[in-house]
Amino acid sequence: MEKKSKLVVLGLVENQNHEYLLSQRYDPDVPEAHLKWDLPGGTNEFGESLEETLEREMLEETGLKIAIIKMFPKSISHLWNHKDFKQHAIVVCYYCKMLDVTLHLNDHKIQDLKWVQFSELDMYDFLPTTKCFIEILVKNNFLP
Repeated sequence: MEKKSKLVVLGLVENQNHEYLLSQRYDPDVPEAHLKWDLPGGTNEFGESLEETLEREMLEETGLKIAIIKMFPKSISHLWNHKDFKQHAIVVCYYCKMLDVTLHLNDHKIQDLKWVQFSELDMYDFLPTTKCFIEILVKNNFLP
């Protein structure tokens, strides 16, 4: 079976109401990910910095322009089993502030976008990698 690697950059985006943006994955081919909650972001492309990747992905998926504030102090590694290959994902995450209020869903792999309060974050079924970043946020008071 083929093995692939990718680098994923996520953004924990806070709006002016101190809510955080979550995205719900739509990926029936990967049951472990399907309909789980995530943070917006995506795969780093050749030649991009991590910040460029996050700004591009955020705009493409959600329509939002963001200000990147700081990187979470940990990267997460996860193996995903697809039908025809195994994928090793390295995931990093940045804390961000929203710069505009135009939110739209524009990605076939996202079922829903939702703003939630900090106190509601433990109520969602997150992807394994995202869950690690949420735990850092909640347990270590990561926000500036």
